[in-house]
Amino acid sequence: MKIIVNGKEAGTKEKGCALCGATWGDFYEEVDGEKLFFCCDYCALEFVNMINEVKRRTGWSKIDELTINGNYYTGRTCTAKHREKEFKFYVKFNEEAGIETFKEIS
Repeated sequence: MKIIVNGKEAGTKEKGCALCGATWGDFYEEVDGEKLFFCCDYCALEFVNMINEVKRRTGWSKIDELTINGNYYTGRTCTAKHREKEFKFYVKFNEEAGIETFKEIS
């Protein structure tokens, strides 16, 4: 999965956390068969919750590309892509890494 966070490629230790782009920490999570880097377990859980919600709403089995813009405080505006299809959404998480708000953007 190609991941872009606030304009920069992410998902590896060198490039940054797959959710927030931070390069500190040392947490990895397997998502759709791919080992992704996260700065912490909260970012990993938020990312997995977000991916699962996108899959639930779209019926997709996987996501090919994900663009994330924003942060924890303002929420994130995202675009997920699978083949030629695109799904745009806004997501904000609560303090327990659960989804507080999830809205499809047309």
